[in-house]
Amino acid sequence: MTIPNSIQSAFLEQIRKRLQPNVSFADALADALSISRDSAYRRIRGETVLSLDEVKILCNQYGVSVDNIVSGAGEMVSFHYRMVGTSTFTFDKWLRSILDNLETLMAYPDKQLIYFAKDIPVFYYFNSPLIGPFKMFFWMNSVLHDRDYRGVKFRPESVSLELIAIGEKIWQRYTETPRVEIWSDETLNVTIRQIEFYHECGFFDDPKYAVELCDEYSLIIKEIKEWATNGYKETPKTKFDLYKNDLLIADNTIFFRMGDQRMTFIPYNTMNILTTTHEVFCKQTEDYLMNLISKSILISTSGERDRNKFFNQMEDKIQQLKARIK
Repeated sequence: MTIPNSIQSAFLEQIRKRLQPNVSFADALADALSISRDSAYRRIRGETVLSLDEVKILCNQYGVSVDNIVSGAGEMVSFHYRMVGTSTFTFDKWLRSILDNLETLMAYPDKQLIYFAKDIPVFYYFNSPLIGPFKMFFWMNSVLHDRDYRGVKFRPESVSLELIAIGEKIWQRYTETPRVEIWSDETLNVTIRQIEFYHECGFFDDPKYAVELCDEYSLIIKEIKEWATNGYKETPKTKFDLYKNDLLIADNTIFFRMGDQRMTFIPYNTMNILTTTHEVFCKQTEDYLMNLISKSILISTSGERDRNKFFNQMEDKIQQLKARIK
C-alpha cells in the first residue's frame, strides 16, 4: 500500500519540522528507514512513494500522523502519546523525552515557551538536592506504583544518581529558554499537599525530611522571585516573564513556539503528555494563552508591589506547613 504524493509531501514536511535546524532531512530520513541518501531524496521529491511500513516507522519515530493531513482544518486532531511506566516507556525514558523536547526548542534562534502552571513547573525542582529526588520518588511510588518502591520510605538516596543527573540537565535547559509562566494563588499547593501527605502517612524515612523540604521549597521560591525581579536568570537572552492569573484554574499546558512552528503539550493522568503539532489546534492554543496573558498581571520586572505581595503569600503558605509538621 502507498499514499498519494500530495499527502506524502505534507507528511514528510511534518517530519522536517520536527528536526533541529542543523540536521539534514535526507540523512535523518535515510537513517530512520535504513535506506541510502539517494533513496531518501527520491522519497522527498515524490519520485518514490513511501510504503505503509515506512510511514509507520516514521510515525513512531517522530510522533507525526497522517491523520493531521487528511483531517486538515476539520474537527479531528491527532496527538502523540506514550504511557509512562510501561515496559517500553519507563520513567527514565520519560525524563529523557522532556530533555529531548527542550533540546529541540533550544536549537531554534527564535523560540519561546509558555507554561500555564497548575504546579510550579517541575523543572525548577530538579535543581534542588532534596525536592528533586522527592518529586521523582513521589511519581515512581505514588503515581506509577513502581514495584521497586513498594514499601520503601523516602530518602534522597532512594533515587538513582542517573535520574538526578537527567533532572539537572532538564533544569539547565529550561532556565536557558526564553519563557513565559502563568501562575495563580494555587500554584504552590500541589507540592505542599504532597509533602504534608507523606509526613502524615509516615512515608519519610526520617521525619526531618518534611521540614527540610519546606526549607528548600522556600529557597526555590526566593530564587524564582529574584529571576522575576530581574526578568531573566543569568542574561537578558533568557527572558523570563511571570504573570499572575486570577481567572482560570491552570492545567499545566505547555506551548512551544519555534520560529513559524508550534507545538502543544497537554498533561493527563498526572504524568502522561499528549503532544500535537496540528497547526489549527496549536494556533488556537496560542491565541487562548495570549488572551489569558492579556488578562493576567505581569509581576516580573515591573509590578513590584504585586510581586512582593504574591511571593510573600507563597512564603506564608510554606511557613504554615512547616509549623503544622514540626
